[in-house]
Amino acid sequence: MARRETALQSAHGRLRELIGSEFLTGDKLPNERDLADRLEVSRATVREVLGQLAAEGMVTRTWGIGTFVHGGAERVPVSLSDVMALRDRITASGHRPTLQDAAVSRASAPADCAAVLGLEPDSPVWRVDRLFAVDGVPAAWIRDHLPLRFDGRDLDPSGLVSIDLDMFEFLADATGMPVRRAEIELAAVPADEESTARLDVSLGHPLISATQIGYGPGGAALFHGHVTVRTDVLTLRISRGEERAEPAPRAGGVRPRRSADS
Repeated sequence: MARRETALQSAHGRLRELIGSEFLTGDKLPNERDLADRLEVSRATVREVLGQLAAEGMVTRTWGIGTFVHGGAERVPVSLSDVMALRDRITASGHRPTLQDAAVSRASAPADCAAVLGLEPDSPVWRVDRLFAVDGVPAAWIRDHLPLRFDGRDLDPSGLVSIDLDMFEFLADATGMPVRRAEIELAAVPADEESTARLDVSLGHPLISATQIGYGPGGAALFHGHVTVRTDVLTLRISRGEERAEPAPRAGGVRPRRSADS
């Protein structure tokens, strides 16, 4: 049963990607046989996935006529204006977040992570890998690094393998210091081999890559992470109120920072 669900999820994600990249609102999709050939699945699987997409409002199906794209490839808007867990942002948009995969392990701190956390290069740290899905479609892969200890307290992030615990809740409880500010640097990148395997996209698929840092009340860095987002599933939105002074450009170009979530 689990294997069948995984196959359906994979076909669901690939068909969403196909529709989003090759079709416009109102376009008629190929018939089930042609779609099955392109996705290399059975016609029964295609029929079931099309039924799911129709229930989501992405396509409309008319008996004897065909299947048409309705409203384009729907994307879930995710605001980056305030510090909030990705799980809660997806839920607030009226969609269902799940963790398709999650793991916690000890690792050597990458150089950029060690510098941010005030550690020696290659110091042991916790690595937390989480793959978030939106309505069953892989949407965001997050890899965070945390120190093994903070302010004399041992950290145990094993609970983060559950969707019920987010990074901000964990850090507030484990360190006694809530995350007051999160900074993120965004970049557009093509999917590499690792992200294609994680997010179920083709090599070269356009993605948003981000480096994020969470800070406590005193300005101490609590975590350092990398986020890779499928822009055909999630739309990142930044809302700004009153104008604020921007930091001076760094040598080599401007790299804007914005509040983000984990």
